Amino acid sequence: MNFIKLSTGAGYLYLTLLLVAPLLFIFWQVLAGIAEVYTSITDPFYLNPTPGAFRDAVFIRPTDPPTVVIRGPDMGVILNSLWVALTVAAADVALGFVLAYVLAKYVFPGRTLLGLLATIPLIVMPFATAYVVRKFLDPRWGTLNWLLHDVLGLPFKIEVSGLAAVAAVQMLMYLPIAYLNIYAALTRVDPTLEEVANNLGAGEGRAVRDVVLPLSTPGLAAAFVLVFIFAIDDVAAPIIFQDDPAARKLLSYQVYSKFLDQIRGQISPTAAFLALILLSISIASFLAVRRYVGLRQYAMLIRQLRPRTYTPGPLGKLAIYLVAFPLVLTAAAPLIGAVALVFADRWTTSPLPEGLSPANAAERLEGVFQNQLFLRGILNTLYYGVAATLIMIAVGLLIAIAAARSRGPLADALDALATMPIAIPGLVVAYAYFLTSFQVTTWLKAAGAPDIAAVLDPIAHPELYLVLGYSVRKLPFAVRSIYAGLQQIHTSMEEVAMNLGAGYLGVLHKILLPLLKTNILSGALIGFVYVTSEVSLSITLGVLKGVGRDTAMPITAFMRERFESGLYGVQDAATLGLILVAIQIAAITLTTRVLKTRYGFVL
Repeated sequence: MNFIKLSTGAGYLYLTLLLVAPLLFIFWQVLAGIAEVYTSITDPFYLNPTPGAFRDAVFIRPTDPPTVVIRGPDMGVILNSLWVALTVAAADVALGFVLAYVLAKYVFPGRTLLGLLATIPLIVMPFATAYVVRKFLDPRWGTLNWLLHDVLGLPFKIEVSGLAAVAAVQMLMYLPIAYLNIYAALTRVDPTLEEVANNLGAGEGRAVRDVVLPLSTPGLAAAFVLVFIFAIDDVAAPIIFQDDPAARKLLSYQVYSKFLDQIRGQISPTAAFLALILLSISIASFLAVRRYVGLRQYAMLIRQLRPRTYTPGPLGKLAIYLVAFPLVLTAAAPLIGAVALVFADRWTTSPLPEGLSPANAAERLEGVFQNQLFLRGILNTLYYGVAATLIMIAVGLLIAIAAARSRGPLADALDALATMPIAIPGLVVAYAYFLTSFQVTTWLKAAGAPDIAAVLDPIAHPELYLVLGYSVRKLPFAVRSIYAGLQQIHTSMEEVAMNLGAGYLGVLHKILLPLLKTNILSGALIGFVYVTSEVSLSITLGVLKGVGRDTAMPITAFMRERFESGLYGVQDAATLGLILVAIQIAAITLTTRVLKTRYGFVL
């Protein structure tokens, strides 16, 4: 059908112009300066796979009392990034499996509360949660040492810094991602298979090992890769711990820190190469797990069957209350602490916030809304969120129809290409957009088209690239949601309408859109939440115009700026984060209440 062909062409055009071409431009920049790249990349700063890299990973500082220092290895920028991401992914998958299994397989008092607490870290408060973890880990006045040394009386203190501190923050941030994917996998395993195993004499442990775990492996793999990609792309935690040189030796921080050089027009092949490495690692991981998940099918034979559940014994219940509940409370603590910052008089030399009062929060919220710059940041965030969401829904609808209603390698490739942005780091997208647009405007000026160049200038109009970048990065949420809805609509309904004389536009208007409205709204709301909380594009492209009346900075960019300004800036940033949380909660509540669906991730 002509409409399907047009949808396919439109999808390829959109993704080629806004994703493939800018990324290829990075590769071209690397080739153009390959000599500089080789000289830089052989420096131990980038690669240091020697035994000496582990010398100060863990050691005891002879203080009174002695301090156990956990910093992690220093193997150079590239290997450090892999070590942190792999450590975070492995830890979160292990902990996420325990949590998901408890919630999916056991019935016990407080189960609903545990599930609710487990999803709290999904509420994103960029920089604020990382800052709170830093307060927890502070070797002098931190909460951790207060609990271990002052409350429990242990004869030593613990200092977590460098890469270990970055990994700790990311473990807490991304645990819900692992939990939700693993939980979905566990609940899709056909319960009759477990019953068969039980009838053949296998106990719960044997059934889990030989039946549940192998069949849920695709969910475990998906969780591992998603956490790995998110961790290697994260720049908020390295920024918060940047006073430690080791925390700066990560790919995400290096790409971010070199962005200013690009703004001044100093194109660095080394920076482009680091961005290319970050991109390659993420895409390779994504493609590997996508292929694996496609080869291993879940074993749910009848969708209506409920997962098999067990009633834990006394020891099992004790383990749940002593392990699972403390785990989710620990993961939720950074967000709780970030909110407490808004209500506190101060949080400096004490293990917990001091002087909590609603009056403090009211005063700070009033100050934010009276500050014209902060107000502009809030409005920018809403504007970018709405504009990007409208684009991603329009394009996502076309791509989903093309992928679901046509067959062949072109449709399969389009579906894979539309899903891939979830694996592409935002820093790489920002870097590619700036380099490409900077070069295009240079060519346009030389070609005698200064007016067009002025419109496309990333310094003068970063809003354009923010909206387009957001729409591309969050496109997979819209595509997957709409595609899932199309899979449930039989093609005969469309064929009947077309046989009665309706063109495909009529079919789209009278049949598909009404039946897909739930999927469209779900994809739009989830995409909107992720756009408003996006960090990488916001703190790079968003700051190109600077701070002023016409600033393009969204909330997250203002949060980064305020955190780096000092003590009082921290509480301003936390207050902005609270407003961001309110926006996210409103969208999530609308999603769950109106659509009766769970909030989660797709791969």
